[in-house]
Amino acid sequence: MRMIRRALPFLLLCLALLLPSSAHAAKSQKKVIWGPVELDGESQFPIYKDLGVGTYQMLLEWDQVGVLEPLDAKDPEDASYEWSEEIDSAISEAKRNGIKVALSITGRPDWAKASDFKDFVTAAAKRYKAVHTWAIGDGPVKPAKDYPRMLDDAYAALKAAGKSNKVIGGNGNSRLKLGNGKEARMDYFGTDPTARKAPTKASLAKLKKRAGDHKLWLGPVSLATSDGGAFRLTQAAQATWITNAFKLIKSDADVAALSYRKLRDELGAPFTGLMDSDGEKKPSYNAYKRA
Repeated sequence: MRMIRRALPFLLLCLALLLPSSAHAAKSQKKVIWGPVELDGESQFPIYKDLGVGTYQMLLEWDQVGVLEPLDAKDPEDASYEWSEEIDSAISEAKRNGIKVALSITGRPDWAKASDFKDFVTAAAKRYKAVHTWAIGDGPVKPAKDYPRMLDDAYAALKAAGKSNKVIGGNGNSRLKLGNGKEARMDYFGTDPTARKAPTKASLAKLKKRAGDHKLWLGPVSLATSDGGAFRLTQAAQATWITNAFKLIKSDADVAALSYRKLRDELGAPFTGLMDSDGEKKPSYNAYKRA
């Protein structure tokens, strides 16, 4: 009987994570997610709304938009630019569901130098006026020496386009100091806390120290429940990780958000989704929703 009493809290937690939740979760700006805009012609944003997502994050690939060198790089209407229809759809669907959009700018066309980046960012800010959160990079930028200047130039361009624009720096890039010794400007320090165990107060304090005066933008977190990732968790452990992480940051003013990648498992890739490849909810779906 004593063993049953000891196990009861854990069993109740597992049951709560598995039970369906019918009502939409309350929206939280701490919740950021990566995932498809639509599947089989159906918008996924009602699902993001159900999860209580505050911001949807996706890539803006400079090398795909600017394959050809533009005549006027600051003008989003320049004929050489091929802007993503998927981003347009995401912004439209996000607005319909009361969700914000954040763009992570990556890539570099073959013709471009690091000094050309600021003009592209200016054009992007004009094109996507509804977007006010911008991440510079999604993983290491090569060569690493270019990143501080690109980040600082992007910050200047985005603030010139609108004072409400926020810039996420870092994002897998450890080199942040400019040639004059000053740190490149940013609003948030992006860093990924993905690990077998969820962040703790102690590990979060270390990340805050690295961030300095900047708020943390955590992620994108990826927790695989299959082989192929850096480690493998059970579905229950994936759910517990998410529950514990959001509980830790929920009332922490130094953490702007935690982003999770992704909504749904994809065949041929590590299963990091909150849903399986058939669209069935994993325990982590309700854990995220209740966070």
